[in-house]
Amino acid sequence: MEQVMQVELRTDATHTLTWLDVALKPKPGMVLVCKGDPRPWTVVHAYALTAHEMRDNNIGWKVGGL
Repeated sequence: MEQVMQVELRTDATHTLTWLDVALKPKPGMVLVCKGDPRPWTVVHAYALTAHEMRDNNIGWKVGGL
């Protein structure tokens, strides 16, 4: 199981809530990219103050396209 936290992301006029791996250390203003999506997403807010464990999280978010 991996530890995740809920964050709000924004790109252009689109907002979404998602769960990110805590290893990314998401903070407001951080830019992320998702596997298969060329758009940069900006972290608006990290909602979960504590990490949660989740199984089968296969979304491939990476910091700034690294």
